[in-house]
Amino acid sequence: MVRRIITIDGENDKSYALADEDLQSPLLDLARPGFFRQKIWMTDSSPAKIQDVSWVDAAPELLEPLAGGSIFHIHQFPPDKIWRENINPRKIAEYFKSSNAEHLIHQSEGAHPYMQKTDTLDLCVILKGSITLILDTTEVDLHEGDSIVQRATRHAWSNRSLENCTIAISSHCAKQESV
Repeated sequence: MVRRIITIDGENDKSYALADEDLQSPLLDLARPGFFRQKIWMTDSSPAKIQDVSWVDAAPELLEPLAGGSIFHIHQFPPDKIWRENINPRKIAEYFKSSNAEHLIHQSEGAHPYMQKTDTLDLCVILKGSITLILDTTEVDLHEGDSIVQRATRHAWSNRSLENCTIAISSHCAKQESV
């Protein structure tokens, strides 16, 4: 369960907590028991509009932010050993479809089954546990407190430990610039 506190300014320009709640509806991946992704907040523009909570909660489940926007999720990745032997392309496609992200699937021989490439700038922090970031040419072991600035790269997350790993990911709509 993920707790979300939402603040705002009220009377006399004094800030207060508008909401303090335990979010109850994470996105699950039935192919990976123990996996969840909880949407915390999203925006549809930059600079961000201070939108109503009901707009955020009613927005569709997305893996990538809306054009010009951002999305903030908490992810929990179970150990690979729990799900790896029972995975297949149909199950993976169901997960991406539930995230309105079927176009992200990157299936190639020998690649991690959840390899994907998003047009986003992702700011990630490992909150609990450890995980391996898989890139095309390298793998990086990450531990609690490590941060990643992921710039529209093909990647996957592999939890090779025996414990769940929790990651906070803030994804921002991005575009490639010529170097």
